[in-house]
Amino acid sequence: MTPAGKRAPERGDSADATFGQRLRRRREHAGLSQVALAGTALHPSYVSLLESDRRSPTTAVVKVLAARLGILPEELAGDVIDDLGEQLLLADAAVSTGRPGDAITLLEEVVTTLRPDRLAEDANAFRAAEVYAVALERSGRLDDATSMYERLRIIAETAPGRLPWLPVVGALVRCYREAGDLARAVDLGEAAVSRYAELHLDGLDGHSALVSTLAGAYSERGDHLRAKVILDDLIAQTEQSGSLDERGYAYWNAAVTAAERGRVGEGLRLADRAAALLSTGDDIRSRARLQVTKAWLLLAEQPPDAAAARRILRAALPEVRQHAGTLSVASAETELARCELLLGRADVARRLAQSALKRLHDEHRLERARALTALGAALVASGDTAAGIAELEEAADTLGRVEAPRQAAAVWRQLSETFRRLGDPARALEAADRAMDGAGLAHESLTPTVTSARARPRQPSRR
Repeated sequence: MTPAGKRAPERGDSADATFGQRLRRRREHAGLSQVALAGTALHPSYVSLLESDRRSPTTAVVKVLAARLGILPEELAGDVIDDLGEQLLLADAAVSTGRPGDAITLLEEVVTTLRPDRLAEDANAFRAAEVYAVALERSGRLDDATSMYERLRIIAETAPGRLPWLPVVGALVRCYREAGDLARAVDLGEAAVSRYAELHLDGLDGHSALVSTLAGAYSERGDHLRAKVILDDLIAQTEQSGSLDERGYAYWNAAVTAAERGRVGEGLRLADRAAALLSTGDDIRSRARLQVTKAWLLLAEQPPDAAAARRILRAALPEVRQHAGTLSVASAETELARCELLLGRADVARRLAQSALKRLHDEHRLERARALTALGAALVASGDTAAGIAELEEAADTLGRVEAPRQAAAVWRQLSETFRRLGDPARALEAADRAMDGAGLAHESLTPTVTSARARPRQPSRR
């Protein structure tokens, strides 16, 4: 029985009717126009958007409409009350303060039921789905994040000037890179850069982050020349018209590429330039992650400055943990493990590498390989040689499978040196042969802890 003054639900209301369909049917049944239903509380055009399911109502709006129609709010709303605007604000704040799990809880139920047409027409809904994907990525759920970003990319490509197409593509390139699918990362990134130029979308948000991430994928594959060409061009563009953050991201990636090409001093200078550019903004996450890059660069020096790198990492870790997400924390711990190993603390290095591995899922192939490399080296140094060799071989095999031959070769060289010290020339020669499959390593030192697969910093991004 319904309360006095309230009409019972219409028989025409089906279980699968949308909110817009229910609203239009109830309005017409009440004999009201959209203007009359809107009254002074709402705008008639907003009522029209609701009836066409191009907007979703908040709880307050449902109550206003139900009161004017003389029915219960629950009868009108069905299951669609999502308070999306409020949830989005809360979820966005949760992600920015290092609580991606809370953002997932806030958004998962509503985002996973959003239809493609709703995402295409409602920027608020699209943004909610984008924040949800970011939260998945920062929580370490890389496959789920990739699936959501792919869904958004297809929708955003229909309206690149209205929906945030480039940031979504940049996020996808980053996810594929982290998953070790470097071919997909490069193909997708190059196609997006070409489309950006063809459509004359100059100044569209996300271009610098996309190009920077694409350069990182080339660097992972060992194509440092292509990475340098891309970044040199990006730096020239951003120096003319880019924001401080965009210039900072470009210099950041250029620092990594310079070090990979053996120019560590240049890389340190570029990293300092990036830090200066980012210091004036409010991107705490990027500043913290940049410190991990600075530590990585110090470990790439000859000889490596492990003490200074450790100081930087220890100072940066609180903000990395709070703002940067699971993957960045694991990267920082891997770098700390390398520091401790160089400083003669193999047991501490082992614990740090194991902690990094616990944070990573199987889909984080590149980062897992680097953590396995650090763990293997620590185990060998602490006397557990057989276990250490097993971890190193798994790391080398993983890097080979994800088309990162230069990094795989570095681990095989480390294994070759380990076998040589153990007096096993046959296995040392076999590992050396595997190392020679990776081109361009002849100039590098054979010191195991220096040639281990390096944990590159997460690619600069506003996410």
